[in-house]
Amino acid sequence: MARKAKTKGIRNPLATRAKLLRATIELVSEKGAAALSLKEAANRANVSRGVAYLHFEDREQLLEEAKTWISEGLQASLTLFGEDTPWHDRTFRTTKIVLTHPEASKLLIDAAMAGTDLDRGHPLYKLVLNLLKELKTSGRLRADIDIEIMTYIMFGSIAGTIILGAQRKGDDIDSLAERYATEWDNMIERGFFAPGFRLGREDSKPKRQPRKTSKKPVRK
Repeated sequence: MARKAKTKGIRNPLATRAKLLRATIELVSEKGAAALSLKEAANRANVSRGVAYLHFEDREQLLEEAKTWISEGLQASLTLFGEDTPWHDRTFRTTKIVLTHPEASKLLIDAAMAGTDLDRGHPLYKLVLNLLKELKTSGRLRADIDIEIMTYIMFGSIAGTIILGAQRKGDDIDSLAERYATEWDNMIERGFFAPGFRLGREDSKPKRQPRKTSKKPVRK
């Protein structure tokens, strides 16, 4: 469990903690998690190391806070709008957050792949799961959809967004997020395949021809 910050005597401790967290996000985005240190975060935030240690125990706690920050940002992007807001707008916003902060997003995905984050008790998991349940109840999703599997498919899209950003480094983020959101809409509404194509149906599979066997002559 993280140590409680000893902020007594610090002028505006909440603002100082926020500065340290912003500095952490910036450093992780610029240099990656491996290069982060509490000393460097303190320098970037323009506070002393002693003050930094009153807020955070070590770099691991800083990284944990960075994961929480990106998770809360994704949650906010899904709940910020009203019920009638198009999903395109939500997808655009979440995609833009990940493209803007790929290293912080990678912390969340790496922890999830290690089995230490995004479990079924995680607030982001619960939020996405409940949103999908509401859509299913309203009749906007297929009645036979597997909600749990679909939740993890959506989490997997975070990794895809990180890869897209890495391969398109330097491209306009708004443009990339718009392309991503548009194709996500198309995939959800129309699927992958052209009309008429049926995946996995028996009548679409070529029928196997029985093997011809040569009859051996009967010896008399």
